[in-house]
Amino acid sequence: MLLTINDPRLAAYLTAGDECVRGRELERILADEVQPRVRAVVGAYVRSDWPIAPDDIDDIVGQVTLHVLRKLRAATVLEEESVQDVDAYVTTVTKNAVRDVMRRRSPERTRIKSRLRYLFEHDRRLALWSAEGVTLCGLASWKNRQDHASAGAVLWPEPSGEGMVAALTALGRPVRLADLVSVLVPDGRSREEQPVDTAYEMQRDAFEARQYLQVLWREIRELPPKQRAALLLNLREPGSGHAVTLFVAVGIATLDEIAEAVQLSEEELSAIWDELPFDDLRIAAHLGLRRQQVINLRKSARERLGRRMAAWK
Repeated sequence: MLLTINDPRLAAYLTAGDECVRGRELERILADEVQPRVRAVVGAYVRSDWPIAPDDIDDIVGQVTLHVLRKLRAATVLEEESVQDVDAYVTTVTKNAVRDVMRRRSPERTRIKSRLRYLFEHDRRLALWSAEGVTLCGLASWKNRQDHASAGAVLWPEPSGEGMVAALTALGRPVRLADLVSVLVPDGRSREEQPVDTAYEMQRDAFEARQYLQVLWREIRELPPKQRAALLLNLREPGSGHAVTLFVAVGIATLDEIAEAVQLSEEELSAIWDELPFDDLRIAAHLGLRRQQVINLRKSARERLGRRMAAWK
């Protein structure tokens, strides 16, 4: 099932035969698919309206890589964490990371840019458009013009419809949105600018990756007993066995805790560990239920976990 709901490029990772192979596949995906995509997306910001410095790229690549690492690990546990399109997912995460950098580094610039965007997109007298990869703003009658003037050629008022119309009319040509923001925020930087502690950010994301699994395990343990057993005894990774081993491998749960969760003794669980995951008929026999009841219990468990873990997506 995981193969059909995830990007085909993740197939080798999802079907890896052991943790060493899985680890190598994960490293390959991050190096060959994720990081080049992040650099391409951030590079577009460096060349356009956002004052992202080349030095910021490595910081953002590291942050996004950790985020995607957490997502891919979760995708082997829950169907709800699937990644249907790696490029689209990485692009979204990267754009959010860029905006986070700008909000932390220059909150005033971010505020003014958001205000200008709203103004030029909602005032019928004004317009915002793209020309050769650059965002231009001007009077509505100028929309799609390619030429633009220096924003420093006129005195700009605080962002308002009347003020923008008057200043643009006096200037006679569109301006780059980035230049207009820079004029309204001297040097394009906020007086509130603070250095970004990249090491702290990376440590925080690593902590969050482990915290995610801790929260997931806690939510699993809070499921009704039969839902919990129906889910855990069948929790699988295609081609590589039982996904519950992930919780043991990273120290989130002990074998004894897993045994309790599936209504077995530790000795009983140890005896069947290599046979997991069970099919629905065997789970049904263990729980004294019909096969369809097991399927329904597992579906309910996944739906509840999807709702409870939505904030981590």
